[in-house]
Amino acid sequence: MPFKLSRVAKEIGAELDGDPDLVINNLARIEDASEGELSFIAGKKYRKYLDTTKASALIVYPGLKSDTCSLLIVDDPQLGFARAMRLFYRPYPDINFGIEKSAVIADGVDVPSDCHIDHRAVVSSGVQIGREVEIHAGTFIGEKVKIGDGCRIYQNVTICREVIIGDHVVIYPNAVIGSEGFGYARENNRHIKIPQVGTVIIEDYVEIGAGTTVDRATLGATVIGKGAIIDNLVQIGHNCRIGPGAILCAQVGLAGSTVIGENAILAGQVGAAGHLRIGKGAILQAQSGVASDVPDGSVQFGTPSREAYLAHKIEAILNKLPDYINRIKRLESGLKDNS
Repeated sequence: MPFKLSRVAKEIGAELDGDPDLVINNLARIEDASEGELSFIAGKKYRKYLDTTKASALIVYPGLKSDTCSLLIVDDPQLGFARAMRLFYRPYPDINFGIEKSAVIADGVDVPSDCHIDHRAVVSSGVQIGREVEIHAGTFIGEKVKIGDGCRIYQNVTICREVIIGDHVVIYPNAVIGSEGFGYARENNRHIKIPQVGTVIIEDYVEIGAGTTVDRATLGATVIGKGAIIDNLVQIGHNCRIGPGAILCAQVGLAGSTVIGENAILAGQVGAAGHLRIGKGAILQAQSGVASDVPDGSVQFGTPSREAYLAHKIEAILNKLPDYINRIKRLESGLKDNS
């Protein structure tokens, strides 16, 4: 649906520099944008496109000017573009309420009339389902699971027994919530299974990506805090606690009882040993291996992870190591010749 640029500016809270009556038909990447489309410049890397893009308008950070297109000026262009996306496109597709004939619903389960249970979904006994819940095709909901209002549970998700899910939670395809925690004791040459009798609690407004696994606790609960965002293919071990607003990017792996502070960010392929605390607002850069506690607000990198400025300095020195070795060899050779 087309919108005038003045409407877009109002929706995203931007200062308008250009034609308020300009009609925007679509959004596009800045490299591909054409007339009638809106794009954005989020950082200096894309500044080069300001004078060459064919977009009719751009969302930009303060200080940029253009003679070729209208500008929407905001402090955070990526956030501005996200808000524009929500104006032009619905975040989730519309669905029809009701229960498909091939779905299996246990006796005694009350499904509100404004819910959608899709083909071949299985809802076990004792399950509690809130209002406006979507359970998509092939999903399995185990015994005594509680699902809050407005949740979207996509295709082939498995939610094991007694998991508790808050309101407005989104779980993407093939995620597994509440599977057995990885708990074993060793007896001589045998591994003795430790029963995992706890649960998983997912608080309101959490999103859990495709293929992610969240293990149930040995005792107590594995907890995903309010508003946390979990990317695809993340492993969260038993008894972990993820703080509100934390972000775990793809292929992060957390061993059991790891505690992630509020608004912390773990970039792709970060791995954390068990029983650690990663502080509030901490940032762990991609592929870091965490072997000890991380203070609040710390930015770390490397294996083992250390303060990023030091880790990158060490990496720079390691890259020069062959040259250093050759210089040492030449010095040793000179000393021998002079002896």
